[in-house]
Amino acid sequence: MKTTRTLRQRITFIVTGALLPLVILGTVAPMVFGTRFMGGLIAPDCGGETTPPMPYEDVSFPSTEFPGHATSGYFIPANGSNGATVIVLPTGSAGRGDRMAEIAVYHDAGINVLSYSSRACVGNVGSTLGYKEAKQVGDALAYLMTQRDVDASRIAIHGFSAGGAAAIMAAAQFSVIKAVVAEGGYHDFAVEVDQNANNVLWFAPFFRLGARLSYRLTTGDDLSVLSPVSLIGQIAPRPILLIYGTNEPSLPGARLELVAARSNATLWEVPGATHGSYIYTAPDEYKQRVTAFITAALKK
Repeated sequence: MKTTRTLRQRITFIVTGALLPLVILGTVAPMVFGTRFMGGLIAPDCGGETTPPMPYEDVSFPSTEFPGHATSGYFIPANGSNGATVIVLPTGSAGRGDRMAEIAVYHDAGINVLSYSSRACVGNVGSTLGYKEAKQVGDALAYLMTQRDVDASRIAIHGFSAGGAAAIMAAAQFSVIKAVVAEGGYHDFAVEVDQNANNVLWFAPFFRLGARLSYRLTTGDDLSVLSPVSLIGQIAPRPILLIYGTNEPSLPGARLELVAARSNATLWEVPGATHGSYIYTAPDEYKQRVTAFITAALKK
């Protein structure tokens, strides 16, 4: 017997058939965007290296994360150094010699510098955006403790962007670090993911899910580990210099870090600077501020 559909049933069938692909697309597409957003940040990609223009020593030290592998670095001794040393972290997946302009500021101030390759270069892995990079600092500290030219009681750390976040997380973990210069880092990466998710309107939860799953599956850790603002208070009373541009999206997060860090932290908001352009936007003031900060922090 032939079944005749009513007009309402036909309309329902057509509408359902048209809407189902849209619903699937609206669910899957934001998850893909979230996955690609995170994947682009943590994909394995060693950034090479920059040779210092000043005298340096080729060095290496064992990696605790990757047994049998060594982290390559440059130890850049300062003329007339009194043992004060700054570890300048690689940014993301960069190789040794990253942030050479900033390294030169410390060198000119009579401070030794250790620059080394990221864990991405050592183990052919992706960046964790600061979490495991902070643990890699422990290897660098172990190396510095064996060097005659280094005063183990006068070591500071400097990082930019994800390296700035790693610098804060490392200082919270290793009390031997006496001062921190952190530039342009995030205060809580999960919050930043949520802010990016808002760009995909009502499908934001799927963007967040894609980003979180990508980070978990790639690094083995939850995105919640990327929260310098929750750790920065543990650094006190050691001094912290936060450097951000007034045209930088993460500046509000820096202000939250300043509050969380209490009186031992200072925030310099560089007028007109964008992400990473601080030393180029205000070169003279940058050199003066950073030199004064690190000299005072590492004085005998």
